[in-house]
Amino acid sequence: MNPRLPIRLAIAALAILLAVGPAGAFFGGKGGIKEGDMAPSFTGQTVDNQQIDYAKLKGKKVIILDFWSIYCASCIEEMPKLIEIYNEFRERGLLVIGVNLDSFGTHRVVKFLDGMETKINFPVIIDKNRQVAQSFNAMVLPTTLLIDASGKVRFYHVGYKKGDEKSLRNVVAQAVKEIKK
Repeated sequence: MNPRLPIRLAIAALAILLAVGPAGAFFGGKGGIKEGDMAPSFTGQTVDNQQIDYAKLKGKKVIILDFWSIYCASCIEEMPKLIEIYNEFRERGLLVIGVNLDSFGTHRVVKFLDGMETKINFPVIIDKNRQVAQSFNAMVLPTTLLIDASGKVRFYHVGYKKGDEKSLRNVVAQAVKEIKK
């Protein structure tokens, strides 16, 4: 083996990271959704067999999409805060949609949801093939975003630590005021 090969490989990897950015190097270089972008269309089936079609919600609802997994501790820690925000604002036009990314199917997710201390009272889509997640570039969990009634992404946050929900709540409060009735 050429003794310079590891150095050349390291330089090549660094060049790729600098050229496309860290997320692009690891997630395909798509760039993805950011605050201010229009949300892509999506559909999904909930754990209770309801169909959610974003096209039917646009203009009527402010939507929080929360991408999560039953194996993600910070996702589970965030859930009660999302439930609180949903309970506070759902009568004013907020819809929270959980987007579960576990690939093993609905049964195990439903069993997990049934066993949760704080019950989730908003719809949960199973995104087993990660089509919705790819549309929103949600590759790290949790990823939480808010789509206002006009279809614009107003909040995009990756990860969760205690207190993050305050920023989301403020954006929700403003966005529901702007819904045209």
